[in-house]
Amino acid sequence: MDTDTLQGTLYNLAESGTLSNPAYNTLLHDYARYHAVLFIEGGIFTLILVALSVYFWRRFISTQEIEFRKWSFEKKTYFSFGLAGAVITLFMFLIVTANLSNAINPQDGFIKSIPDLNTPQTGTQKALLYQAVNIWAKSGSDQMPLILQNEVNNRLSWQQPKAVICSIFLVIFAIFTMRLWQHLIKISKINHSVWVRKEKALFVLGMISAPITLLLMLMSLANTQASFAPIMLTLLFG
Repeated sequence: MDTDTLQGTLYNLAESGTLSNPAYNTLLHDYARYHAVLFIEGGIFTLILVALSVYFWRRFISTQEIEFRKWSFEKKTYFSFGLAGAVITLFMFLIVTANLSNAINPQDGFIKSIPDLNTPQTGTQKALLYQAVNIWAKSGSDQMPLILQNEVNNRLSWQQPKAVICSIFLVIFAIFTMRLWQHLIKISKINHSVWVRKEKALFVLGMISAPITLLLMLMSLANTQASFAPIMLTLLFG
């Protein structure tokens, strides 16, 4: 493969199996760290989802029906959240286990990611970045190019605050959503099936806040992951 391109240089270094090139090792370790962070944080979220799913299913089983073959609002709520929790937990489990293999043995995954470093248009900032990184990788220096360091710092300047903000909003929305649905269940026990406009509005709000909480979880996960391993993401997306 043409070693005049960053793709070619990295591919040749990867195929040679070298571990003596500091530049290549920096990129490889960044790739491994990217997947390790997702495994750790994703694993924590998965455990929380497992605990919530177990709680919802236990509440579903213990909740009494209003009449024979008729579920109460409380029972329907716990069933819906239990089912959604189980599906999301399975999805997260697949993501976490897939990233574990790349964290432990990053070489194969790194090689597969090299084709994503498409040759940029000549004269662009990305072309200058790739040229500098290509020279760096060929030289085997442990000194990261200034242009790459600046691009990484630029990414971290907004990626890290975004990770913090998303995490804070995740906690806020998770607490808000939990209390809102607890309030709706409490109202359903008092008013049964008779809901006025206020209760209906709260129900709609609850239906909106639940997927927003899930979205914030994914955003928090992705931005935290990128904050700990920004080099490859900078090369891929600038």
